[in-house]
Amino acid sequence: MELFAPSYYPQFHCIANRCAHSCCIGWEIDIDDVTMERYEALPGASGEAIRASIRHEGEVACFALTPEGKCPHLDGRGLCRIISELGDDYLSEICREHPRFYNLVGDHMECGVGAACEEAARLILGASDYQTAVAVGMLDMDVSEATGCDFDAVAWREQLFSLLSDATLSYGERLSAIASSYATGSPLPREARRELLLGLEYLDGAHRPLLAALPDPPDAAGARALLCERFFAYLVYRHASPAECEAEFRTAVGFALELERLFRALVCGDRMSPVQSAVMLSEELEYSEDNAEAIGAALRAP
Repeated sequence: MELFAPSYYPQFHCIANRCAHSCCIGWEIDIDDVTMERYEALPGASGEAIRASIRHEGEVACFALTPEGKCPHLDGRGLCRIISELGDDYLSEICREHPRFYNLVGDHMECGVGAACEEAARLILGASDYQTAVAVGMLDMDVSEATGCDFDAVAWREQLFSLLSDATLSYGERLSAIASSYATGSPLPREARRELLLGLEYLDGAHRPLLAALPDPPDAAGARALLCERFFAYLVYRHASPAECEAEFRTAVGFALELERLFRALVCGDRMSPVQSAVMLSEELEYSEDNAEAIGAALRAP
């Protein structure tokens, strides 16, 4: 099965120890079964060191982080010892793939890079073309495994992107048109949004009061509007594309609009840099299944 991605996707490369927001720090690093078998069979000092660093939580194996919250296999330069000593083939699947994501969309697969990664966020916010999809490879997957649903999420996404990029309208007018034509339950009233954000779980507790206190965002123009547009387009691509029915698509667009409003409030209020804002919202809200579902449920509520 052919794999498609946004035109900017092939430009992504991990910047390793140059990243200020390393995915090797603060994240639980699960070890998939295939990689675990390799670790168990690995001879020598490398095998012993890797096996000694693993803890088990029921049937799930993961690396035990250091007291500083770092992967135990980061060296003093911030580089991965597993890669330097053994090569990429000995990485766990999550380490090889992050920040990539994959969606089964109708009869084909799509992939992208998630904004929780600093370099991916920089690429997403700097990409002038978010509409063009390019073929980036093949997957060992039969087309018969596709859902075969009647809903054409790609056609809906293309129509939405056409409206989002319509330069004859202001950015605010484009968002209003998208909300009325493609979304469910957005925007949430400020107080309802505040109560919702206060009740979520956060990786960094300081983000709870920061997000809950954000005002309704102003309209954006110029460079700031472009940043907001690109972040919103990324969210639509990632979350609305795999929808199997109109209701799922509309909820996903509503979710994207809510995160765009938070992003716009942060960027227009100069609370954080655009990249920092995208990374924080991505890791706290869209990468958390519980938080994303809570926002979706609020949008679906009567």
